[in-house]
Amino acid sequence: MTKEKSFVYSCLLFTLVSEMLLSPFYPQLFSQYFRVDGVEATSLFIVCCRLVVIVMTPLWAVASRKWGFKRLVTGALVVMAGCKLLLPSVDTFTQFLAVSLLLLFFQSIIYLLYPTIVASSRSDQEKVRATTTYLFVFHGSVIVSGIVGSFLISHPLPLDIYYLFACIDLLLAVVSCFIIWHQPSPSEEKGKRAVLYKEGKRQGEFFIYLFVVFFFYIGHHTIRPYFTAFLEADYTVSEQEMSLLYVMPSLTAVVLQFMMPKRILHSHVKGLLIGLTVVTAGLLLVQAAVESYLVFIIIRIAYSLCFFISLAAMDIFFFRSGIGERSPLLYSVVSSVQNAALLFAPTAAFLAIQSSSMKGPFLLGGFLLIGAAVCMCLLFIKSLTPVYQLRKGVNRREYL
Repeated sequence: MTKEKSFVYSCLLFTLVSEMLLSPFYPQLFSQYFRVDGVEATSLFIVCCRLVVIVMTPLWAVASRKWGFKRLVTGALVVMAGCKLLLPSVDTFTQFLAVSLLLLFFQSIIYLLYPTIVASSRSDQEKVRATTTYLFVFHGSVIVSGIVGSFLISHPLPLDIYYLFACIDLLLAVVSCFIIWHQPSPSEEKGKRAVLYKEGKRQGEFFIYLFVVFFFYIGHHTIRPYFTAFLEADYTVSEQEMSLLYVMPSLTAVVLQFMMPKRILHSHVKGLLIGLTVVTAGLLLVQAAVESYLVFIIIRIAYSLCFFISLAAMDIFFFRSGIGERSPLLYSVVSSVQNAALLFAPTAAFLAIQSSSMKGPFLLGGFLLIGAAVCMCLLFIKSLTPVYQLRKGVNRREYL
């Protein structure tokens, strides 16, 4: 692994861990530490944070073309360190919210490290490796933050941990000064954008892909907010078992990183994406119907396997398509759509529960994933049409 990639994955790892460290315990943190209504404060906090990321990620992508990605990342790390130094000193929920939003304002550019490192990969095999490595880092962060956060929440001063993360950000900022970024020159990037916008076909594909992303992510995440409540209502399980089943997709991702043959994603990405999306939709619908706890566990494991592979296939398809190759920073728009899906998922889950009991989110998630699969079929048919026309002898200018 190159120094550049090591830096990127280190940056993403510590950023994701620090962000998710206390997130499962926000209600307890806000109630005990700031003496406010934990449930109400958590909803407000999550909505505000999501909105900042949705808005700022594409704006940072535009700014990076003007001022340089390396310079912005270094500056953002320094400001992030300052925000994390402030967090332990806040006394009220309002102050905590304000500092957190300022932190996310600058932290949003760190999320662009992932598409940048994938786009710099020279071959499809390297793109697959970069994508699966990122998913390994992401899901590893979920597991680490969940375990560490469970101990921190019982500490009298849980926010003091951010002093450590502030020091790490400062160290990363220093290291970033010595990293050589392999990015296209401004003239090359300008030429790629010009070609992209001349091809209206690519824009159409991109919008369909955004619909795929939205349905895919909201379909998978509608089951998350009330997953443990569903288990409590339908089965007799301990808190440890509920926690294990909740993080099952992340545990599966870590295991598959070492066991899954990467050539499968390299050569069959479209078929895998459609097939596994349909399968996961079916598994969500079945999870809502089974009564046996053992059968539910087996289905949950199968769902986790399919979810991780389809998640990797989503990004690999983007970076191997004409859109991702020509303008990789368009992934910032994809990231904003992902966050929009995560923003609407809890509300969708709540409405589903009101209409169909605790099984509602599973049913809704299954139908949303079927919608994602339909959009995938439209996307792949649209992307194959020009190729078919070229093979039949149609001149390129006739369909552009």
